[in-house]
Amino acid sequence: MELKFFNKKIKFNTHIRDSIELFLANSSFSKIIAKRNRSIIFTRAITRKIIDRYDGSKYHQINYATGNLGYGLIHYAFLLVIKPKRILCVGSRMGYIPAICALACQENNKGFVDFVDAGYDQDNPNHWGGNGFWKKVDPNKHFSFLDVNQYLKTYVMTSETFANKYKHQYDYIYIDADHSYKGVKNDFRLFWSKLRKNGFMVFHDITVKKEEGVPPFGVWKFWKEIKNKNKISFNYPISGLGILQKS
Repeated sequence: MELKFFNKKIKFNTHIRDSIELFLANSSFSKIIAKRNRSIIFTRAITRKIIDRYDGSKYHQINYATGNLGYGLIHYAFLLVIKPKRILCVGSRMGYIPAICALACQENNKGFVDFVDAGYDQDNPNHWGGNGFWKKVDPNKHFSFLDVNQYLKTYVMTSETFANKYKHQYDYIYIDADHSYKGVKNDFRLFWSKLRKNGFMVFHDITVKKEEGVPPFGVWKFWKEIKNKNKISFNYPISGLGILQKS
């Protein structure tokens, strides 16, 4: 990379470039100048930091080398278009999709994310890749990068407990918790009625049938059973993504 100052070219290696971009995007100065209207520019430095901090993985079709956010960009684009008032994310190992959703709210200067995770560790048969992360950290501090925590609240509890306790209505719901057939069907039952008309419900891992260390997956079976004209499938072998619009 080359930058030109007063007709003089200065060369920067990739690491230095990323460090500069990261500092400029997340500095106190930029927050003071732009305040709540600070737009997130997805440079490689920023996206790689998002992937690192919030555990974006191959299951989201990311490319760490280039900083490609994979499925994260699908969620982000949807949310910039529909500008939801409230978003629900059910399940996330370290907060990747909830963080992306909150960044979209920041860009829209509108909306809020409720994030629910039971915080199961590997000793629970229903951990589905979870490592007890949400019971080991301060979620508000974890989501402080790029001020995501201003647009998001974490609830460490089961989806059923949350659904029974809170009566919010949503424009966008992301399901990535219990991946058994019974579990995902129950989350659908709990939250479909809380989705507003024309809202979207999105399911992760619609193509996975087995994974080492966890019971058989059932999201693929549930997704196959759904009959809905507004159904979009991203059938990638590693995970897959399914989108339903409520009419």
